Amino acid sequence: MCRWIAYAGPEIYLEDLLFLQENSIVSQSLKARESVLTTNGDGFGVAWYGSRPTAGLFKDVLPAWNDSNLRSLAAQVRSHLFFAHVRASTGTAVSRTNCHPFTWENWSFMHNGKIGNWEACRKPIEHRISTEYYAARQGTTDSEAMFLLALSLGLRSDPRSALLHMLSAVGDAMAACKASEPLRVSLALTDGKDIWAVRYSSDRQSPTLYYGWPRTGATELNTGLARCIVSEPLDAEATHWLQVEDGVGIHWSPTALTEFRVEP
Repeated sequence: MCRWIAYAGPEIYLEDLLFLQENSIVSQSLKARESVLTTNGDGFGVAWYGSRPTAGLFKDVLPAWNDSNLRSLAAQVRSHLFFAHVRASTGTAVSRTNCHPFTWENWSFMHNGKIGNWEACRKPIEHRISTEYYAARQGTTDSEAMFLLALSLGLRSDPRSALLHMLSAVGDAMAACKASEPLRVSLALTDGKDIWAVRYSSDRQSPTLYYGWPRTGATELNTGLARCIVSEPLDAEATHWLQVEDGVGIHWSPTALTEFRVEP
């Protein structure tokens, strides 16, 4: 399974969280602590927001721990909100177009988990993506399909509702295909201002999800809003990382962090 991190808060260099944490996302790409697969070396991606409404985006198929371009970029780019993802493929090709995050206009999306029996369910799920958004399809992953399906279901006007309807539509398609494997989801979405994250599975074995206060040069621990939503904590100090339960979503805004039930 993949690993990811979403950050929102005071502007910091990307390297602060990508490389300089005890259990940084790049460390997790080589040896994840809370993943079925310990190595996530099938590519990486970073989306970050600055003064423009759309995100900057950098992806490659190299392992994150072995990419000098990523290290150089992360040491120079500062952002108040960014997504980072390291990939472990669940069957689709290792290619740049299959690396997360996926973007559309000002939106960015990333995912850890899988749609069970994806190859069997792929056609009916993709058939539910509207023509407008299917034209943006670049790769072959179930994750990108979920993002485009959520856009088709009204993501731009009501992200929370669209994500729940997307999960329901995927579940219906899996049932129609008689999928024997589960749906497992840990995802994050942003419009460049707010962040929504969801932990859900059809077998109650969803990928892990946490939020908390990382140690950075710009923030103090346990002060104000949580600054990170992550697949696994960035350090071993459990006091400032809170686990999200299965079937729960998070909405982070600049003024509040709230949880909501995920009942697609």
